[in-house]
Amino acid sequence: MDDETILEAFDPEIAKFVEVLLKNGNVGVFGGSIRVLEPKTGQYIISQKGCCDRFRVQVPFAGSTLTWQVIFNSVFPENPPDFMFGPQERTFIPELENVKSLVNWDASNPDCLLVVIKELIHLYKEFQENLLRNYSRMQFEYTSLLELDTGKFNDVELLLARKGVRDTSVNFLIKLPVDFSEIPEFLTKDNPGEDLAVLLVSFQNVESNKALPQLYLSPRVEHALGGSASLRIPAFPTGGCLMDYVPNVCELLENMVDQLVKGYQKRSEYIAAFLSHFGRSVLEYDVESFSKISIMFEMQDFYFTMHITLPAYFPRDQPEFMFQSIYHTGTHSKPYTAIVKDYPYSPRWSGNEMAERARIYLNEYIPEFKRASVSQIRVR
Repeated sequence: MDDETILEAFDPEIAKFVEVLLKNGNVGVFGGSIRVLEPKTGQYIISQKGCCDRFRVQVPFAGSTLTWQVIFNSVFPENPPDFMFGPQERTFIPELENVKSLVNWDASNPDCLLVVIKELIHLYKEFQENLLRNYSRMQFEYTSLLELDTGKFNDVELLLARKGVRDTSVNFLIKLPVDFSEIPEFLTKDNPGEDLAVLLVSFQNVESNKALPQLYLSPRVEHALGGSASLRIPAFPTGGCLMDYVPNVCELLENMVDQLVKGYQKRSEYIAAFLSHFGRSVLEYDVESFSKISIMFEMQDFYFTMHITLPAYFPRDQPEFMFQSIYHTGTHSKPYTAIVKDYPYSPRWSGNEMAERARIYLNEYIPEFKRASVSQIRVR
């Protein structure tokens, strides 16, 4: 059911609250969206369209989903709603006076339901923190993490969930305070939204010394860092602690961002150096990401092009040289091409030195490429 259909099901005086949930209901450490499900009415009528006054909300929390029921009364839509919590929250019974936004309900404010839900999420987090005090092992994990680096890792959601009669699993969802602001804009411009990284660490039970970690990135960050395949985090060590593991993952991510930013700067420097050395011969180059440059050369009446591709993690990863004959064709009637990946290179060289070394290498390699190109049977 799409958002428009959902809104049409509600009484107009209640629909305005639901609309805010659908449009602006991003909550929690990872900023997940609140979902609205199963609109119903408390009235005995045949058609429910335009008169629904109760529904379920799914709230993302600590790597799981909380399902609560919100109950209005369409006869008195100005009254605040009632809430029914799920079976996992049967002992979560917040005192009404602690839900300030519900006590001070303002039906003229369309945001008031979202404010109440956010306040309930905060109270639910406190409820989970109180439950955790019964388990010394998990309490240590939580408090030691919060005390690190004067609260560097203090944006944490935790959830204790029963698994059968005896076992209780524990989730920690931790926001990683990584600065993504220096990531080049061309990598993120097509992915709107917040730059965010969170780490979910799940313990199978309250006494477990093993945990399953999972890293989640917002689409912008994941795209910028090369997709999920390039984001491998270390396993949680047996007997390890959050206070040791979480900073390590954070540092790993910071290093990836640092390499990406420095790589962009070094690619810019590299392209600038090649423009300086071979300016008149340059056919084109990538002015946005500085990842490609094409140059035409002539040696003893032999013309050829050189295409250079720079990897995302340049200068750590070496650029690729592709030489292409202007005249001669190889298989499938395509221009004769040679790809070179093994040539003198050091990531510690400046862009200017890389361009100079490339010029020296060209003088040595081109006669060999010319011979191989001319030896082809077909001539364009």
